Amino acid sequence: MKCEVIRDLFPSYIDGLTSEESNELIEEHLEECRECREYLDDMKEDIVQENQPVKNKEAVKPFRKLRQKTRRKIFLTAGGAVLVCGLIFGRGLLYYGRSWTANSEDVKMTIEAQGGIATLRFAPEKKNCKLNAEAGEDNTITIVESKQIPFAKTYNPNAYWSCTFIDEDTVMGIDGQNMDFSEDQVLTIKYEDRTETISIGELASQALENPVAQSEDVKMTLEKDDTGTVTLGFFPELMGVSLKVEDTGENQILIRQYYDGQGEPVENGAFYTVDFIDENTIRLSDGTERKLSQDDVLTIEYEDKTEEIAFSDLWEGSLPGDEQEG
Repeated sequence: MKCEVIRDLFPSYIDGLTSEESNELIEEHLEECRECREYLDDMKEDIVQENQPVKNKEAVKPFRKLRQKTRRKIFLTAGGAVLVCGLIFGRGLLYYGRSWTANSEDVKMTIEAQGGIATLRFAPEKKNCKLNAEAGEDNTITIVESKQIPFAKTYNPNAYWSCTFIDEDTVMGIDGQNMDFSEDQVLTIKYEDRTETISIGELASQALENPVAQSEDVKMTLEKDDTGTVTLGFFPELMGVSLKVEDTGENQILIRQYYDGQGEPVENGAFYTVDFIDENTIRLSDGTERKLSQDDVLTIEYEDKTEEIAFSDLWEGSLPGDEQEG
């Protein structure tokens, strides 16, 4: 899971509002990512400091040497200043404490769905504003907007709604009880100017679909035996992740990752083989033979990029970036 998404979940994680599945994903990510661990520690430290009472270091000294008339003027002036400050502060509280239902054009919604968890993120388009997602009955969410208080540290002005799917027909409730839902059920999002609906079934499909792997999270190896068979190995760099190779077309494969891997990375790898009859001929899975041209390549798809390896390099038993011998 990306660092940005993990950090967006930290406020709810600290308050104990995230589900057990979310906690597992967050903690697995923290084991691998030092920057996110430091970010979480800083956030916890700031919250502790904000909750500590502030004590005056110096006592207010009495005006013992001032005459009574002068003292009265000072007290009247100070009282007036306090009254004015109180009025300004009160108006500020009313202004910044006010909230309203947001317009859809002032909100950017994105969906992050993987590992069985679907998370809707609502980000404010206007500066110095923050959002809140208020859950109602019948799968309804109202997006509420308010002003950020000046000089107050706000880690995250975004609002979130998430749910955990057990399978394509079952969602985990807040109390941990599983609940079935039908194909026609929708999640309703209310803005000031319009209402938007999202199919819960489609959210489940996206959340339960295993994501395409990032290239930096995969280590690729190559082995060639005496019979001309070339085996490409794909091994996860992350603990608890398994990989799978999917054929997506002629000479084209996709690397997908799963979060249910229990073993070491070397045990959770995936493999793809190419059977060479000779330098210019390969044997297909159905037993037929196919001639290769000089331009034929094997295409490997990742989430962040596509990599191509010439069949001539595979025949030679080398990968792009390998050091040439001699």
